[in-house]
Amino acid sequence: QAVLGSRSLRPPPIRRSSSRQQRFAAMGWGGGKGKGGGGYVWMPMFDAKGWGKGKGMSAKNFRPDKKVWIGGIAEGVTYKELHEHMKPSGAKWVEVFKGSGKGAGVACYATSEEATAAIAALNGSTVGGGNLQVDAWEKKAKEA
Repeated sequence: QAVLGSRSLRPPPIRRSSSRQQRFAAMGWGGGKGKGGGGYVWMPMFDAKGWGKGKGMSAKNFRPDKKVWIGGIAEGVTYKELHEHMKPSGAKWVEVFKGSGKGAGVACYATSEEATAAIAALNGSTVGGGNLQVDAWEKKAKEA
């Protein structure tokens, strides 16, 4: 028998699976070697956002001095169109509000200086046929 270093060149012994393992494999449970095995991770429904890029990102993550309020957004304008319009001024995140806030939105910037410059540069500009009103973000006072 040839020996290479401390290993022998003999093939490993063949393991025989039990009848229980065979039954599970026949039902599609286990079996290994990529034949159905499953491998799912339990994920509670309250955390169904997954593991994708940008998890949990929203305007709430930015401080008020780095946000600008946008009014006069024409109906049908998407956040993508608004973001493309705001991007040259350095916008990192844009939202278009729906429901009671319809016609308004928010743009978020990396610094408060970028936000101030965007107010001066973009106030009165046009997107989708609507003249935008861009102003400083004011945090809504909590009602008692």
